[in-house]
Parts: sequence; structure tokens; C-alpha cells
Amino acid sequence: MVRIAVVGAGISGLASAWFLRSEYPNPDTEIHLFETSNRIGGVIDTLEPPLNTNHENTDLLVECGADNFATLLPDALNLVREMGLESEFITPQKDFRIAQVVRKGKLIPIPNGFSLMQPTRMGAILATPILSPLGKLRVLRESIIPPKTKDEDESVEAFAVRRLGRECFERLVEPIVGGIFTAKADQLSMQAAMPQFLRMEKEHGSLIRAAFAKKNTTNRETRSAREASGARYDQFIAPKRGMRWWLSELAAPFQNPATPNLQLHLNHPIKSLQRNDDGTWQVNQSTFDKVCLALPSYATAKLLETVSPALAAELASIEYASSAIAVLAVRKDEIRPEALCFGSIAPSIEKRNCLAISLSSEKYAGRCPKDTVLMRVFMGGSLRPDLLERSDEQLIEIARKEVRELFGPHSEPSYKHVVRWNRAMPQYAVGHLQKVQRIRALESQLQGLAITGNAYDGVGIPQCIRGAKQAALRLASKLPSTR
Repeated sequence: MVRIAVVGAGISGLASAWFLRSEYPNPDTEIHLFETSNRIGGVIDTLEPPLNTNHENTDLLVECGADNFATLLPDALNLVREMGLESEFITPQKDFRIAQVVRKGKLIPIPNGFSLMQPTRMGAILATPILSPLGKLRVLRESIIPPKTKDEDESVEAFAVRRLGRECFERLVEPIVGGIFTAKADQLSMQAAMPQFLRMEKEHGSLIRAAFAKKNTTNRETRSAREASGARYDQFIAPKRGMRWWLSELAAPFQNPATPNLQLHLNHPIKSLQRNDDGTWQVNQSTFDKVCLALPSYATAKLLETVSPALAAELASIEYASSAIAVLAVRKDEIRPEALCFGSIAPSIEKRNCLAISLSSEKYAGRCPKDTVLMRVFMGGSLRPDLLERSDEQLIEIARKEVRELFGPHSEPSYKHVVRWNRAMPQYAVGHLQKVQRIRALESQLQGLAITGNAYDGVGIPQCIRGAKQAALRLASKLPSTR
């Protein structure tokens, strides 16, 4: 009998356990999935159905964290297909498929073809009121700015300013990046967060030239970039019944009485981890042959303090940001027609109290009644940690003010709720890839141990699933299999 412990039942832990179970379906292999809290999912959860202000059930489907995932990186989609659930996922709606950015208190659509930080349509750049004439000229000059010749890491701010100019960075790149990573762009690593743009600079000498080089190609990624308004909405999908439902399907084999060798243990914190002289692992009071740690890096560090102080120190040095989401259900007839979109972002120079506002019901069908718009107002992050000191009631009022000023609704929301995520978003600081290389080197010295999660090779769901599969394969490479 081979016994494996997977610690942490967020998306990384669930996926690791799934891959261990599906790749090595040996009844003589026990897989135990441990979770400290009373639910699976980690920073992903769905409230269904929540209560409205009159404490009655609503027709809302409220996502507390990620509400979809990208498919250009295929790992998450491949897992959905392996589970046989692709028909249960939907694509974003066609109407209002744009993102807007705040300029002088007004919402303005992000130029078509501006994807994260790559301009692909020069006409749209010239036409946008987001940038001044000088700012537009500076963007167009990007094609003649010489590429960097050295390979050392740099911040997203340094890269964007060098290539596109300060104004484009402040008005477009910084709010887009801040909305994704809740990070300070002057500290966020280009190599870790956006390596695709470094490749464009290296291969083509320019982001604009890279876009023109692919202009006549018809592959999905190129087409997606040219049609983007900040985000490539055509590459995202979401489960009809919410993210919690999908993760529950991932966890189902570990809650099935017919498979007693697969066990999910909720409300089961792991307080100690030691390596035994025979190479096995002591997890609390139980012995396991293999251990997968799918926790925030600071929690993994605490478990490994005595096992490998050097590895624990590297893990503990990864910083995290906290955030809050205020969810509001507002009347659709009170929203200004020109404001309807998938979401808005706010540059730091606008000095607003929100990072972004997502219109969940406009992105995906079935999230609320047709006369209602479901909004999620994102606050905090590394840019505004002070907001996390406010009470839930204060955050609701801040969110209502932001929504009223930018979108128009003035009536009392029919539903309001605050979700807090403390130390939930790892910050990929400059030099992050080198740190991860050191972590992997130290990890490899501990046989039978694998570390995974969103703190290492990408914060997105596809990246977490890719990392989970790699961790599972490292652990299972020497396990017996019935295949």
C-alpha cells in the first residue's frame, strides 16, 4: 500500500489529487486530501443562492473569486474535457464585450486591439481619447525603440515605460495589470508575469512590429489579440453553475463511498510535517510515502521550517496582497447605456477607491434576473492596502459611490455582500523566476515531496492546473500502476 497526502483543497490541491487518481488508479494507492477549512476551493467560491436585503433567496449566482478561466493556455480546458464536462461551460456573451478605463471620472472604452500592453491596431490608438496627442505619438514610436540587449529581469513599469511611454503606462498598462495581479507595477516581474512580451521584443525588436509580423496569420491567439479591448474575452469560459460546482466535481471521487482509498478530510489542519529516517513522511500523526503541499507559500514554509530551513526561508520571502470584493445587485434601467460593458479599471492617477469593477451578469448569462446587473467592485491589493482596514459597511458604501459615479445606479442595491481575501494574492517581484529556481532546487533534495500552488509559475487557473499536474507526476513517477 502506497499512501499519498495532498495538503490543501484549493484548485491546485484538487487538481493534484485528481491527476494522481486518474493517472495512477491503483486500488493499492491511498490518496488523502486534507483541508483546514470546512469547504474546498481556497480562494475560489460561489454563493448560490445568496440572500437579498430582505433576507430572501435571490436568483443571483455570485462568484467570490475567479469567475472564469482562459483557454489559450490549454491546461484547464483539457482538465474539463478529461472530466467530460465541456458542455457545462459557457463563453462570454456577445453584447457589451468591451472593457473601459476611467479618465477624469468618465468611462472610456479601451482601444480595440490593445491587449494587456500590446497595441495591434494603430488606428484605434490614434482615435482614443484616453491618450493625449503626445502620448499617442510616443506609442507609435515604440516600433523604433531599440530592444533591450541584456537578459536581467525588470519591472512591468520599467518595460512598459521604456517601450510605450509614461502616459500609456499610467493610463492603460498600469490599471490593466493592477486589475489582474493586484500588484504594484514598479515591483512586478516581467519575466514572471508577462514573458510573452519579452519574447516579442527579443524576436521582433518591438511589440508593434510583432503585431504586424502576425497581421496576416489566422491563428486563434493573433486574432484574439487584435479583437481585444484590454482583455481577450473570446478566450475565456465559465461553468454554467458556478466555479464551486466545477470544483465540487473535481472533489467528487474523494467523497465517494465506493472508493475508500480516496478520502477528503475537511476541518483537518496539518500542524506538523516531519521526514522519517526510512524516507516516509509524518503528517500530524499519520505516515505517508509521498506528500504534496498545495498551500500558500507562507503556510508551506511554516510546515517545512525544521525539514529544510533554507527552503522555508525562500518560501516565506514571497509576499502576498489582500483584497476585498463588494458585490452589488443594481437596477439595470438606472445604468447609463454607454457605461454597459464587461468591466472597468481605474488608473492609480485617478485616485479612486476601486481597482476594477466587473459586470458579472453582462459577461455570463444566468447570473441574475434580466432587470438586474450584478457588479463586483474590487478594492485593496498592494496599491490600496489601507482600504482593508475599513468595515464591511464602509466598503459597501465606498463601492456604491464608485458604481454610482461611474455607472449611474442610485437606488438601494437589492443585494450587497463583501468578500475578503487576506494574504491571497502572491506578488511576483522582480527576480521571482530566480527565486522559484532556488525553491525547485531545494525541493528536489526532499524525495517524496512536491510543492505546488499559485505562488510559483502563474496565478491563473490554467497555470495552477499545469503546476498541479507536474507536481502529481513528480510524486507518482515511481508509484505502482495498474495500467
